Amino acid sequence: MTGYNYAQGMSNNAVDAYDRGVMPLSKIEAHHLSIAGWHDSKKLATTLAKSGFWPPAEWHHASGYFNKVKFYNPATLVRLWGELTSQERSDLKENQKQKPQKQSAKRVRGSYVVWGGSRRRPKKLHDQEFTGTLSGNWITLDGGGRKKATGRYISYQEI
Repeated sequence: MTGYNYAQGMSNNAVDAYDRGVMPLSKIEAHHLSIAGWHDSKKLATTLAKSGFWPPAEWHHASGYFNKVKFYNPATLVRLWGELTSQERSDLKENQKQKPQKQSAKRVRGSYVVWGGSRRRPKKLHDQEFTGTLSGNWITLDGGGRKKATGRYISYQEI
């Protein structure tokens, strides 16, 4: 069913998916899950989808940049959940509740490039020295602000 539905603002295939109850996680609400037979929380369903337990049923394009949006079928989640034993269900719930351990912060010193000019003709103005705290992929600067540690125009070393 190719084509575009201008009234709905999406492709005909995406409209058909919504009609069948298949939609993106951002559009799935608790009543959609309960209609399918889900008796737990929406938060658990969302974390199961993000962890890969609940796979997407299909995908559709969004916007003009060929972005793929994953569509999920709540009936698939209910079926997969029903195939588990009660012990496997409780283990999955416990694994979803555990928070990832916080990474230790490190003190760093380095420099990054300050740009000027226009977007069309950028111009390197100077290198800015800094000290800060590295946590994950981000450096929180002592003077205020943040910089991405994996950026192209930043260099740093641990103090």
